[in-house]
Amino acid sequence: MRAFAGMGLASAAEVTATGGPAVAWRLRARREQPEATISGAAAVMPGRGRDHAVDREDQSPDKGSNKAKNKTSRKLIPDHISAVLEIEPLDAILPSPDPPTSIPPRLLTDLRADPLLGLADIRLVQHIQPTGHSQPTSAALAEHALALAHPQARAHAQAHAHAQAEASASYQTLNHDLARRLGTEPIPAARLTWLALRLELPGSRRQARAARAAGPILARGGGMTGAQRTLDKAARTASAKLSPAGYHTLTLADSDYRPGYRSEMAETRDFLDAEGVSAAPGGVLIGVDPAHRPVTLGLFRRMTLNAAVVGGRYLAETLVLRCAAIGARVIVETARKDEWDPVLLHSGLGQEHLTVQPVGRPVGNPGWPAPSMVAPLLVVRDCGARPPFASVPRGPWTTIVTLLPYFDPRTAGYLRDADLVGMQRMPREEAAMARHLLGLSDKDTTALPDLPDSMVLWRSRKRSMRYCELAQTRWEQAFLGEPLR
Repeated sequence: MRAFAGMGLASAAEVTATGGPAVAWRLRARREQPEATISGAAAVMPGRGRDHAVDREDQSPDKGSNKAKNKTSRKLIPDHISAVLEIEPLDAILPSPDPPTSIPPRLLTDLRADPLLGLADIRLVQHIQPTGHSQPTSAALAEHALALAHPQARAHAQAHAHAQAEASASYQTLNHDLARRLGTEPIPAARLTWLALRLELPGSRRQARAARAAGPILARGGGMTGAQRTLDKAARTASAKLSPAGYHTLTLADSDYRPGYRSEMAETRDFLDAEGVSAAPGGVLIGVDPAHRPVTLGLFRRMTLNAAVVGGRYLAETLVLRCAAIGARVIVETARKDEWDPVLLHSGLGQEHLTVQPVGRPVGNPGWPAPSMVAPLLVVRDCGARPPFASVPRGPWTTIVTLLPYFDPRTAGYLRDADLVGMQRMPREEAAMARHLLGLSDKDTTALPDLPDSMVLWRSRKRSMRYCELAQTRWEQAFLGEPLR
């Protein structure tokens, strides 16, 4: 990890330990000053990634009648304000097969040098969650099994541990083999790329950087209002520079980057320049396309993702196992519980990772923690061609997949409103309806009735299209058998 040169800032490890770059900057930069030090500091306005002036009274040892006279109103005056932008490809849900374009190399240099912005500094921070990081290791599972006293319980736990270890190892093997064949790195479960901006305020101890920012702040109204406008201008400028490279940005709120990512993320890198850095997304490796390039689904996002699948239970079971392999918890709402029992009993996924619930009651598991980036939530609704309305969990890092056995015009809304749609083989009449509803091309409409059992056509809301063959792992082939429609 590297520290900002010449800035006296926290290292990347300190950044992640306290909850992200902006928070670390705050904690190191805040200091007590008299209220009059910065003109207009009392007018600090709430904003994303901003510091707020906080009233505080001095504690006087005098508890007598002169206590009120000895109190002096003081404020915590911020030395700077900061913002964090998350960088994503234009379609992170169904990424293009081509490698993403690198972030413009001169992005950071140009923003630092722009005299109309006066930024103190700017950097890229990338958090990477490798696949399978949150899954228990086979050794830990075996140790837990041996700790059980009852022989039958011990045997069951050992079989459970072996099945879960086999499932996770099989997925990792597929991921690594495919990456080796293509000469790339394995696909991580998640990759977050942040652009962190810092603007020094007048009165800061870093006088040279504060003086550099004084002009832009004054030109935009002065005080904290002018500083916020300057920082917003810097964020818009960065977004405009990233757009031609195929990226868009999302301004993070405090709640998005304050959690302790050091405890959740396996690897964090910070970059003082953008040379050769790309914001390629992570996700679930679901299969390969006809050119044998990986097809990745970015199923877990900061907002609830709704997906619909027109296909068989085999595809839904594959999604469950692949998502569990990267640490997701899974809830299955189904009217045919007996058909899901083999997955529940023999997949190696315990009650802390998988639960199967009947249709008609609120979906959820109150014993599970809130979904996070390393432990997201997948809700699979296997309720027939016309699923009833149900209360399902919604929020960040939560994905709802509705399984439809066939295309019913009365449930077309599930497909029309979905962020991601997967389609297996269907009759020509259904393919014609899908063409009308989803805007499929003539070629795709003609291909749908002839797709093999292992092939899926994926379409995102941004109209990206990918054909995908469900590349079975060795364990899936033994457990689920051959692909079925």
